[in-house]
Amino acid sequence: MTHTDTRDADVVEALAPLAQTLAADDYQLTCARAEEHHVVVTVAAGPAACADCLVPKELTERMAVQRLRSLDSSAVWTVEIHYPGDHTEPTIP
Repeated sequence: MTHTDTRDADVVEALAPLAQTLAADDYQLTCARAEEHHVVVTVAAGPAACADCLVPKELTERMAVQRLRSLDSSAVWTVEIHYPGDHTEPTIP
């Protein structure tokens, strides 16, 4: 079983329907590959973003993995989701 070499543009294209869905509620999706089958997805809120419309991260992750499987169904895709308000640095008490 061989894995296809997926390009960054292929990843962006695969996630485009998810990005369009989020854009309807004024969210912008960007993605970057950390490794061959590891994608970091960042969702940023626009000024008119509907906070109640943003689905849980786990659902966004599942939808992204499903879209990415269309590129390479034999690969184990890992998707890391960052939502507005997520803090990547530890807070100091």
